[in-house]
Parts: sequence; structure tokens; C-alpha cells
Amino acid sequence: MTRAAILVALAACSGQVKKTGSTRDDAVIVFKSNVKDAQLFVDGRHVASLDALRGGVAVEAGTHRFELRHEDYFSSYLELKLARAERKKLTLDLAPILP
Repeated sequence: MTRAAILVALAACSGQVKKTGSTRDDAVIVFKSNVKDAQLFVDGRHVASLDALRGGVAVEAGTHRFELRHEDYFSSYLELKLARAERKKLTLDLAPILP
């Protein structure tokens, strides 16, 4: 996966993924989790697995819903209101599904 493909920007209003990279106005969120191969969804759209997003994910300013999913764990999500050019590092851990 190329570096440009890793840094994904999402359009806040349309919900469409822009594959052209980010702008200096975009907010950038770097996620850490106890499940390295959890899948990141932003505003209901799949972005990539966390281990592929080492540089984080870029989104336009505004309110966004971030969700981590993995088949062996309960999903976890949070909603954030992000300012223009805001940078955050967040930890979002998943609880295992018991047999």
C-alpha cells in the first residue's frame, strides 16, 4: 500500500472517500488499539486496518464517527468534533467476545 493510499481523507458532507491525500486544513487522528489488525470505519465507511494506517487518518473539520471492528472482538466507537488542522492521538481498545 502506498503512503498516499494510507493517508485517507473523507469528505464530511458527502461521505465519499478522497484518495488524493490530505490538505493542511484536514484534522489528522492517529489511533492505537490492543487489536492491531482492527478495521477502521469513519462515518460508516471502511478506511483500512489500523496496522496499515501508521500515519493516521485525515478528515475534514466537523463531527465524525470513528469505529473499530474485528470479528473476534466487540466493536468500539466514538464521535468526535474536530477543528480545522487539529491533530489527535487516541487509544480505542476492543473487548474480546467470549465463547
